[in-house]
Amino acid sequence: SRARAYKVAIIGGGISGSFAAKYLAQYDAYHLLSDSGIKRDCLLDEIVVYDVSPPPAGFSGDPETTEKYPTIPSLQSTADPRPPDWQGSRVASITLDDGSLVELGASIIYEGNQLVVDMMNGDPIRLKKGKPMGTGKDDNGGTTQKPSGFGIYHGEKRWLLRSSFSNYPSFLKPILQTLHFLWRYNFDLFRLKSAVKRAVRSFDLIYDVLNDTQHEVTYFETPSEIWRTMELGSLATVSFHDFLDGLGLYRDKSLEVKRGDDRGGSGWDWRKWIPGMGCMRAELVSAMTLNTYNQDLNEMNGLVGLVAYVPVGGELFSIEGGNHQLMESALFQSKEIYNSSNCTSSQQRIQRQQKKITTVVGSESTMEIFGENGESLGGYDVVVLAAPLQQSRIHFLTESPMGLDEAVLHEMPLGGVHENFEDETSPPDAMTNEHGQKMFASSLPPSATVPYTSVVTTVVSNATLNASHFGLRHDEPWPRSILVSERGKLFEEITTLTILSAEKGLTKAFSSEKLSEEKMNMIFGAGHILEYVQVWGGGENGRNGGATPSFGGGNNSEPLPFLLYDGAKHWGKGDSGDGPALYYVNAVESAVAAIEISAIGAKATAKLVARRLGLKDQERIGKAMTSFSGLMSASGHGKKDLE
Repeated sequence: SRARAYKVAIIGGGISGSFAAKYLAQYDAYHLLSDSGIKRDCLLDEIVVYDVSPPPAGFSGDPETTEKYPTIPSLQSTADPRPPDWQGSRVASITLDDGSLVELGASIIYEGNQLVVDMMNGDPIRLKKGKPMGTGKDDNGGTTQKPSGFGIYHGEKRWLLRSSFSNYPSFLKPILQTLHFLWRYNFDLFRLKSAVKRAVRSFDLIYDVLNDTQHEVTYFETPSEIWRTMELGSLATVSFHDFLDGLGLYRDKSLEVKRGDDRGGSGWDWRKWIPGMGCMRAELVSAMTLNTYNQDLNEMNGLVGLVAYVPVGGELFSIEGGNHQLMESALFQSKEIYNSSNCTSSQQRIQRQQKKITTVVGSESTMEIFGENGESLGGYDVVVLAAPLQQSRIHFLTESPMGLDEAVLHEMPLGGVHENFEDETSPPDAMTNEHGQKMFASSLPPSATVPYTSVVTTVVSNATLNASHFGLRHDEPWPRSILVSERGKLFEEITTLTILSAEKGLTKAFSSEKLSEEKMNMIFGAGHILEYVQVWGGGENGRNGGATPSFGGGNNSEPLPFLLYDGAKHWGKGDSGDGPALYYVNAVESAVAAIEISAIGAKATAKLVARRLGLKDQERIGKAMTSFSGLMSASGHGKKDLE
């Protein structure tokens, strides 16, 4: 029988939001039989995904969207049209007039990203592997040598590394590059690779844990519990520099940018006299972190630093037609899950709407959502925030549990509350619990308040890269990807330069700020054509967005819980779950950020929502602890680690 129907709103239609929608649909539709074999109906009447970007074709949209949010220039990203100064999903692309596709944000996917690969397996026709950083067009190179490999540029015509091997047969290039790395980085290369392998083995266990719905211990309340379970928690609390010190990687401070009292490595070290030894940290590792996160080794924590280095040892790819198709496919797969289910009612459960959410108000029984101009979008049992809290621009409010005046709203205590602090310092407007005792909202951790790192993506065509400016001969082949050191970033104002098509002069650059016309002429030549500029970030306190969290060298790793607000507790109903709730997927980004990390946050959050709403049979949870403990022990993780 159908005791109750629930409504869930997801604010944010990126990877986090769209994946969460699919996982919720799976929990609802794929478990229609209880242990006793009694069939039940689906319990979710609606899963509505709200986003500032338009819905994909096949989902109802607002016919006034184009008039409300005109887009200039005419070339649009997959997130357009959208409101001014709202960046939308960080996974977006553009398609040029000739059909070339360029990723603007997250560009590559690692073969070990199991949740992304699972999503692709669910839609093999739409989601196909393509070349990493490919444009969907063949590049014959024209009359120039085809770029290959990558280089690390140090500024002022100085290269730290170039590994193209363009004159050698293709089957020899990876072998030669490996030998080149071994010669240049030798022992340090082995040390870091060994650390990455250990981390990957621990990380892979997370998929078994996330898929387990029978054991209470696999329902994580905070991201920190996930990392501690994987024995990776300590890495998130130290800077990447400190982590590399612990591994024994030599630190060549002569290649680093001087930072006040930060003197780098100290004392004499015999390794610097071995050819190439000691430069891996300042060259390869530093350049990769700048490329991926636009943060140096002091700003990165140990966990995110390892994640940035993981792709070096595996296959990389992009989605043919754009990585944004992952989000579209997740929604279509959610629809298909219900279409093929045994739900007795047939209403449209999966919806996607383009709306700017401005306010969420919690009452004893519901969470009401408001759009622009005070438009009520309805009440929901659960709201899932799938966008960074500090970028959401949403007012989270709640009615008073005392019920004295419903018109008086209070700030929703997203960081939790401290109870029973009754003294002379109590502010007169402090919230009260069901007994009339004072309650004080806890302060939010830096991970929920510090602005995200700003990154600017610049796409140009008809570029003629200035060889002499970079210290190259005109007949020398260019690396396809040019990373920069910390010093190179200061001189060139970019973190990465990628030649997407030598024939068309199609080039993409990442930088911290918009490149000036003078700088673009210097790098791309006076005849370049500026195709598109995407600014990830900006605005007061970074409220317009950002690319990745500012990790603060491990100081900003304390996360918010996945459950930001529990209406049952707030209204004096204890842990009953009988009340509205607000969940936060992006809490997972406090320690590390990537496409797969967003998917992990979505899976962990969807599990919690499913448990709260009874989409999973509670009788099954916690029954077979012995078998699960055996799984953890076999993987080198004891029950104590989980607890």
